[in-house]
Amino acid sequence: MAIAIQPYTEGFIPAVKALNQRLARGGIASDFYFPERHVPDWLPKVNGRRIYQECFLAVDTDAVRGGFIVKQQDFWIRGEMQAISFYRLPVSEGIVDRKYMSVGVHMLRSALRAHPRMFALGMGGFDRPLPQMLKAMGWTLTPVPFLFYVNHPTRFLRNIAPLRRDAMRRTLSNFAAGTGLGWIGINTVHWARTHFRVGALSAEPVRQFDTLADDLWQRSHSRYKMIGSRDSATLNLLYENNDKYLRLKISKGRETLGWAVVLDTQMKQNRYFGDLRVGSIADCLAVPEDAPAVIQAATEYLRQRGVDVIISNQSHAAWCGALRSAGFLEVPTNFILASSKELTDLLTPLPQNLSRLHLNRGDGDGPVNL
Repeated sequence: MAIAIQPYTEGFIPAVKALNQRLARGGIASDFYFPERHVPDWLPKVNGRRIYQECFLAVDTDAVRGGFIVKQQDFWIRGEMQAISFYRLPVSEGIVDRKYMSVGVHMLRSALRAHPRMFALGMGGFDRPLPQMLKAMGWTLTPVPFLFYVNHPTRFLRNIAPLRRDAMRRTLSNFAAGTGLGWIGINTVHWARTHFRVGALSAEPVRQFDTLADDLWQRSHSRYKMIGSRDSATLNLLYENNDKYLRLKISKGRETLGWAVVLDTQMKQNRYFGDLRVGSIADCLAVPEDAPAVIQAATEYLRQRGVDVIISNQSHAAWCGALRSAGFLEVPTNFILASSKELTDLLTPLPQNLSRLHLNRGDGDGPVNL
């Protein structure tokens, strides 16, 4: 087996389809197939753009044994804008045929040679294959906090998977939902944890980001140790032509404090959320001291829409604190930041600096699965 990493061109499409068919025969869900288009639907490479994606394949003679995507974006790090890469959707035939177990390592090493300042994000927890491989290759793994707010406790208790894993938990959850004790308990906890309220806030939906986003970017980005570019041009590419993204301008009176990108998603037999209607605060920006106002306004907007639960992953201390002060609860997270050795060196000491990085579901591959 002589694996060569090559750019994904149109001529490889039949071989990629054949790879996906082999994965399907091995019982792999379609979520883990490699794209059957050589040009990415989201963020294709266009001359002059600083944010884009490129696809690469692991080719064995005339067969494709795997593939990965590299997303390139500018980040503010250590006082300057630098190009940082995100390692996305690595797919290897090794998950169904042990003969190709080395393909995943081969792809990662190739990606790192071309893009040494690289990270991965999300990944489903420390015990998953990708973070385990990254850790073995010297990457640094750190958790990104997950917080949630229950808007409809009864529906929450009847759907949320962690509370329904076995017969005893299902019985207790159903009892709490049916008697109203769950409604009382959950609302009491949220009320007791709500410590900050700003008056006269508005959350105005907008179709696109404009110069107000540029002004906010200019006055806020230097307040963070690391943050992906969030000027209006970048934001309109990240969230272009997709009605599922609700773009909110957060104001107090006539002053724009920040913005948030939120989602309102009706889940169907989701392995975590069942049939809940899930609101997500996926992306947001303000100067750190205005984070509580932005979170409060975005949360109230989603509550008024009638979602059952509101969730958010945030790394920065100001945004985590804003969620907690709005009554959100924190539980163990499966949303993981993995940074290559060279990127970790830029952020050293990373465990201590994590709370100064502004990362959320708007980074990496975006708010997928929400």
